[in-house]
Amino acid sequence: MKQWDLQKIGIFDINFETGERYWSAELRRILRVPDSMPPDFSVLLQHVHPDDRRALVAFAMQPLQGNCPQHRSFEHRLLDPDGVVRWVHVEAGTAFRNGNERDVVRVIGLVTEIAGPKAPTAPVENFVFAGNREAAPVSLAKIQLQLTPI
Repeated sequence: MKQWDLQKIGIFDINFETGERYWSAELRRILRVPDSMPPDFSVLLQHVHPDDRRALVAFAMQPLQGNCPQHRSFEHRLLDPDGVVRWVHVEAGTAFRNGNERDVVRVIGLVTEIAGPKAPTAPVENFVFAGNREAAPVSLAKIQLQLTPI
């Protein structure tokens, strides 16, 4: 079993009945988000690597689709303003309305960094972060595959 450093686990809580959202101080540190920033999904997406955003949106929207398991996990990259890429692991628990396993009322989760920072592997990441994906000659995923020894 993996040993977790509890001081390095970020916590989020989304209550669909009240609309309340919470991000712990550690989650804000992991995301590089100031305390004054609201715990909003659009803020989160600004920090997620562009190549992982679509998958994260699908993961996050699953509770609203009516087919959400009680426990889910997901890994994705964060992209810092300086181009550094970091991986995080998300564990999410879902609470359903009594007697209705399709009606999600709350999602509570844990987030932890699973890989240390990696400097940009190529200028493409800086193109991506600047929002100019069309100008990038190849995708980041293709570059990583080319750099990965087999």
